[in-house]
Amino acid sequence: MQTFLSKPPVWLALIVLLIAALACSSVNDVVGQRGTGPTPTLAPAFATATPGGRISVWLVTPVGQSPDQQGPTPTGFGQIVAPAATATAAFATLRAATAMAGATLSGPVYQPNDCPEAGSPPPPPKPSAFTQYPEVIGRFLSAGGPPSVLEATLRSWGAIAEGAQVQSDTDLTGDGVKEILVTLYDPANYKPGVPSPGQLLIYGCAQKGYRLLYSTLYSPNTLIPELKRVGDMNYDLRAEVAYTQQTCNAGQCTAVMQILEWNGTLGAFKPLNDVPMNATSGKVEIADLDKDGILEVAIHFNPTPDPNAGPPRKSTDIWDWDGANYVLALTQLEPPVYRIHAVHDADYRFAQGNWRDAIRLYDRVRDDANLQPWTLADEQTILRAYAEFKKMLALVANKQTRAADDALTTLLTENPAGTSGEGYAIIGQSFMDNYKKTRDRKKACAEALNAATNRPETLAALNSYGFNNRTYALPDLCPFTEK
Repeated sequence: MQTFLSKPPVWLALIVLLIAALACSSVNDVVGQRGTGPTPTLAPAFATATPGGRISVWLVTPVGQSPDQQGPTPTGFGQIVAPAATATAAFATLRAATAMAGATLSGPVYQPNDCPEAGSPPPPPKPSAFTQYPEVIGRFLSAGGPPSVLEATLRSWGAIAEGAQVQSDTDLTGDGVKEILVTLYDPANYKPGVPSPGQLLIYGCAQKGYRLLYSTLYSPNTLIPELKRVGDMNYDLRAEVAYTQQTCNAGQCTAVMQILEWNGTLGAFKPLNDVPMNATSGKVEIADLDKDGILEVAIHFNPTPDPNAGPPRKSTDIWDWDGANYVLALTQLEPPVYRIHAVHDADYRFAQGNWRDAIRLYDRVRDDANLQPWTLADEQTILRAYAEFKKMLALVANKQTRAADDALTTLLTENPAGTSGEGYAIIGQSFMDNYKKTRDRKKACAEALNAATNRPETLAALNSYGFNNRTYALPDLCPFTEK
């Protein structure tokens, strides 16, 4: 497995721990359990260093490493595996639900004597509209209705089926009283065996009754939330609620994950992830992957081939606790099967200034006969030309001027006028002509990009791999911004 970090020998033992955790852990193994390890850390526990394997992309700077040290450079979410814009919108919907629930709450954390006495009220009649369910449920619980009867009643209404439940065994607010979580379907829109609309409701004791502490927003397009964990995740001795929820429009569904924790000062549930946890078509695993006592969230993606999405590539996003939030710490990518993915790997090394590895990976793009094509006409010739062009730039940056001249000669020889790789030969020539005069990479890039504007196919070819793959902008062709 390759990594973009330095590679201390102690990490080799952590490789084994990560692989074992990914292979053996499951959501069911950790639901309801509390961590028993040391304080939170975002040490480089997931980094691996096996040449020729998958690529690990760090997205945050590990705790304890100063920005001046050699290591990962923080990047925005999704530079390697981009979230769909609709997933971000779905996350905004979840955040709106959090804000709406929290806005109605105030006062201290509720005490055990705030709860109503247990009783045996008759089950309520079925409401005529799903929007009335939260109030009817709250009234039944406030009258002393037991959760078991509530679940049976909701089942009789068609609101409880596979994937829906009433859970009342966890103290979420830290007051010694167990809250009641309800996930339920809208019976009017429920279809057996098909993802259906629904809602998550959380009730807590207050003033001798139960009040709604949190609810997800409901619409026919928001499917029932799926609880992934109810229990402590970040070793703060307070239970969190982790769930995923899908939003579907015009037959396209996106999913995001939310981790909630009760904030006693605000008297509301607040999210512990400030950016979207993209879970669209992903399999969620919650486990202590690095054995530090903190539970990480691993979201595994195994996309199926889709002409619109582009060539598939398995990946895993790992979210870790940084002491304040769950952040996207690492994206692991399977070894490239398609040639374009080898290009992406080489370009990432280039962006990190890792010239030696970038040069090696550009050579792989050119020479590895096992890399597969996608659907771009004359793809191998085009990507070989691009790789030789970028290799030339990396050689210049690595102060290997003679080798860069040789790369240009190869680029021009292999891509004469009229061939599909000619555009890269032209912009490569433009770069080197200017660089030899100015010895200024930034000015040489400006000249190359000016030439590229007259050869739009050079950029279009790289952007022919669907919405699940990287999108290039013109400056990406020659990204030097310093002399």
